[in-house]
Amino acid sequence: MGGARRAVVAAVLVTGLAAGCGGGGGAGGEKADAITVAVSSSPSATALKAIAKEYTKESGVAVKFVDLPYNELATKTLLAARKPKQGYDVVQFDSPMLAPLVSGGALADIGEQAGSSKAYALDDFPEQVQEYAKYRGKTYGLPLSTEPYVLWYNTKLFEKHDLKPPKTWAQYVANARKLKAAGAYGSDSGFGSQIGGYYWLESLYLSGGQLLKPGTCTPDLDSDVARKATETYLSLKPHTPATAVNGGGNEMTTAFVQGDVGQMVNATGYYSIMADPKQSKIPGDFDAALPPGVDDGGRTLLFGWLIGVGKNAKAPDEAWDFLEFALGKESASRLIDEGAPPPARQSLLDDPAATKELPYLPTLVEASKKGEHLPYLKQMPEIITALSAELSKAATGDWTAERLTASANGKVKDVLAGVDSCA
Repeated sequence: MGGARRAVVAAVLVTGLAAGCGGGGGAGGEKADAITVAVSSSPSATALKAIAKEYTKESGVAVKFVDLPYNELATKTLLAARKPKQGYDVVQFDSPMLAPLVSGGALADIGEQAGSSKAYALDDFPEQVQEYAKYRGKTYGLPLSTEPYVLWYNTKLFEKHDLKPPKTWAQYVANARKLKAAGAYGSDSGFGSQIGGYYWLESLYLSGGQLLKPGTCTPDLDSDVARKATETYLSLKPHTPATAVNGGGNEMTTAFVQGDVGQMVNATGYYSIMADPKQSKIPGDFDAALPPGVDDGGRTLLFGWLIGVGKNAKAPDEAWDFLEFALGKESASRLIDEGAPPPARQSLLDDPAATKELPYLPTLVEASKKGEHLPYLKQMPEIITALSAELSKAATGDWTAERLTASANGKVKDVLAGVDSCA
C-alpha cells in the first residue's frame, strides 16, 4: 500500500455510491463451500493467496480471489454490496476507503468477533492500531499491514559524515545542510501535486499540529504550529532530489535507494524495495528510527492495508474463519514468510526470526504506538488532492509558509462546507 495508489481513488470516493442494502445475514445454518475475497495487487494479497491454500486444506472451504485494480477496488466493492448476499465475503481495502465503504453499506461490523477471538488476540496490537481499523467507534477491518511513517537514513553516509539519527526537526535540518555541503542530498521530501499533501501533513503532525481542530470540521492549518512546521518543510526543498520534489513516496524511495540521499521520512511499507538488491544500491546500508518530533509529543501518521468482511457477504461465518486463520496471532510470522509487510503485532518482537528478517520491526511497533490516522472522512481524498496541489504551487512558486497555510486552510474549509460531523 503506497501513497501513489491512495491518490487515484479520489474522484470515486468523493462522489461515493448509494448505500447498499443493510444486514449481513447469517450462514443460513449450512456451511458454505467457498468464499470470495476481493484483493488489490500487493505483497499482502500475494501472501493471502499462499495462506489460503493451507486454509482450504484444513477447512474444505475454497477461497476464490477477485483481483481488482486499486482505482476500481472501492467502486466495485460498493456495487457488489448493493445486492443482498452478492457482495464479496472478504475485502482488502485502504484506509482512505474506510468511510466511503462503511457509508455505502459494504463492510460489516466485526468488532465482536475480533474482540472475543483468542486466536486473533486483538490486544496484541497497540491501541492506536486498533483505532486505525475503526470508523465512528466500530471495527470494520483488521490490520493486514501496518505502515507508519518513520525516519529512514543511510547508515554509510551518516557514519562518513559523523551524523546521528535526528530526534528533532532542528537536528534533521542540520543533518540535511551538512549532507548537502558534502555533495549528497540532505533530505527526501515529496512536494508533488498528487500526494505530496500526505508528507506535508506528516511534518505537521510530528510537530504537534493537526488537520482539523479537535471535535470539529474546522481546518487548523493556519495555526502557529502549522506555519512553523510548514516553514521547515519548505526549507528542505533545496536539499531534495528533483524527482522527489515532483512526486511522493514512490519517487522518494526511488531516489533514496540510489545511495546519495541521507535521510527521509516515509512509510515502512517501502522497506522491501530498499532491501532488494535488484532494486536498491543500499541493502544493509540503511536503518530506521522514530521520526523527528515524536519524542517531543508529536505523532506520526499511520497507514497500511485493512481487510474486513462484506456486509452482504454470502458466507460471513466462513469469511471470518478465513481472516482468523490468516491473520491470527500464530499466523503473523507466516505472513512475513510469504513476503507481506507485517502488522504491528507486539508479540512479533519476541520472534527472533521475524526481527532478523525485518530489522526495522521494533521501530515499526514503537512508531505505531505513537501514531495517528488522518480523520476518516469521505472528503479526505479531495482534501489530500487540494493540499497537494497547493503544496506543489508553493514549491514551484517560492511561496512563503504563511501564504501556503492560509491558502490550504481555505481550500479545506471549502471542501468541508456543510459537513456537520468530522469525528
